[in-house]
Amino acid sequence: MANFPAVLFDNGDTLFYKPHPYSAIVNLASSLDVVIDERAAIEAFAKVRLAKRSITDESLVFSRNRSEDGHRLFYMACFAPLNDVAPGLADLFYTQFKTNPETMIPYPDTEPTLRALAEMDVLIGIVSNTGWDIRQGYDLTGLSGLISSFVLSFEHGVAKPDRRIWDIACSELGVDPRRVLMVGNNLRADSGAIQVGATTLLLPEVDRGDRRGLESVLRIVGIDIPQSLQVA
Repeated sequence: MANFPAVLFDNGDTLFYKPHPYSAIVNLASSLDVVIDERAAIEAFAKVRLAKRSITDESLVFSRNRSEDGHRLFYMACFAPLNDVAPGLADLFYTQFKTNPETMIPYPDTEPTLRALAEMDVLIGIVSNTGWDIRQGYDLTGLSGLISSFVLSFEHGVAKPDRRIWDIACSELGVDPRRVLMVGNNLRADSGAIQVGATTLLLPEVDRGDRRGLESVLRIVGIDIPQSLQVA
């Protein structure tokens, strides 16, 4: 019998990652009849990062993950420098990269970990700070059938680290929060699960496409690690 009847996962940089944005910027600019190379794309995205760090409007930051409109407003402010590369590029980048389910890529150990949990009747929930329906990415990768519940911040108007989002998630799964394992990667956001009494695992940063170290989840839950996840 598993040590935990349910496991909650963060989404981005925990189960899924996105490719580097530079190729997307090059290709999307080309669709707007502007030719740039990858170096120019890297420089443009550096300005995006700077713009994100420079946002001081508290209402904009607060609403980022609490509504679809708030999410779009925040990231369009971040992506505004892309319009200097090509008019309209910021909007394309938001719709075709930031909120495009086709840019959601599961880590190599995501599917076998989720499947191992599901096969042992461990309930799986996703708790994500987001402003769009990431369920589509799970559909495209064939992982939706392994997930019992999606609690997406923008649908509830509450975002991590607010404990209420885990109250909602545990209620949807019908489990006591004190018998839940939460798995994430963000110290500030995901450790909020501790407030509801959930055991919390924070994964270290890894490079895009590397194994995420999700065999640790199975070890904690008390499930035998499949051969495909065993590290030589």
